[in-house]
Amino acid sequence: MTIRVGVVGLKHGMASIVEVVRNPKFRLVSVCSRSREDYEYLRGAEIAQPLDSVTFTASRESLIAEARRHCDFGDVAFFDDYDRFLAEGGVDAVILAVPVNLNARYGMKALKAGKHVLASKPFAIDVDEAAELYHAVRAARGAFVLNFEFRYSPLFVAIRRELDADRIGQVRLMSWNMFRMPFRPSYRRRAVSGGPFIAEICHWVDIFRFVEGRGRFLRAASFGGLDVLKDMQDFADHAASIVEYDSGAVGSINFTYFTDYPEHNVFAFVGDKGKIAGNTDGAGVYSLYRDGRREPDVVRLDPTTNHQGHLGFDRSHAYFADVIEDGLRVNEAEAEAGLESTLATVALDMAMTEGRTVTREEIVSSTKLY
Repeated sequence: MTIRVGVVGLKHGMASIVEVVRNPKFRLVSVCSRSREDYEYLRGAEIAQPLDSVTFTASRESLIAEARRHCDFGDVAFFDDYDRFLAEGGVDAVILAVPVNLNARYGMKALKAGKHVLASKPFAIDVDEAAELYHAVRAARGAFVLNFEFRYSPLFVAIRRELDADRIGQVRLMSWNMFRMPFRPSYRRRAVSGGPFIAEICHWVDIFRFVEGRGRFLRAASFGGLDVLKDMQDFADHAASIVEYDSGAVGSINFTYFTDYPEHNVFAFVGDKGKIAGNTDGAGVYSLYRDGRREPDVVRLDPTTNHQGHLGFDRSHAYFADVIEDGLRVNEAEAEAGLESTLATVALDMAMTEGRTVTREEIVSSTKLY
């Protein structure tokens, strides 16, 4: 079985194109973008000046070169209109790499057209949109996978095994600290990016749920502001946030956009019998403290054999192929994960904006979810 794939968006989507053309289960048959320029680069046009880098994996120039090593793109169709792409692109599966404010709308269109969908995070940019997509995903015949790629990475697959083996007991406390550079200019406005919680903190909220057992958030609080970058963006450049879950676990997230140094993602998960602490540099590393020992077991993933940057990006695309090939029904779980991430991040954003604790009940009651 060969899965005919179309990729929508050729900026960040260039990394997805590489994953498609390297996977023998996929065949890239069409692409869709507002601009034809990147498509022509794939077909061999000269790159006259450095391209804006929009991925955390590699420069776009190197991704284009890697893609061309696997595909000549002579029979890959180009569309600049998404509706025509869905109707005429000849695809079984759609990979979305579009601006975040288009994720949900484009995902729903593809599902209604009978396509399988791999959607980038976030699930949606507000609760109403999340509710609509939630119901569309559950009703769709085609598969839907939300690309929270970190959960697929060898790093977090290994950590999940430690948790399943009861190495640290019941998880009670989780933390994630993110220190990175500012958003690139085109994403420094809330209307485009959705702001830090929607655009990025959704990753770490998803990891919290992945770690603590896929529970539901109960309430959220957040404190921060725009104090360093000032007129460079219109949303907070730092914050400290807390999320409480119905399992009894509590997660804290700290972020800044003006401290891009090594160990830019540092995390810890504390259980009643031990703890796991690590970071995502390279392919990731973690230390496991258990059985009362003062010295940890250290697990370091090999960066020469495992994906770096957006950890798990390669594995999530391979998982998407497996889901389609094996006819797996994952939509209900994926819809729940996406919805929970949206509810929690919207609550965190509201809590910081309004300076108060926000509960699950008030977020859920604002729309028709169940």
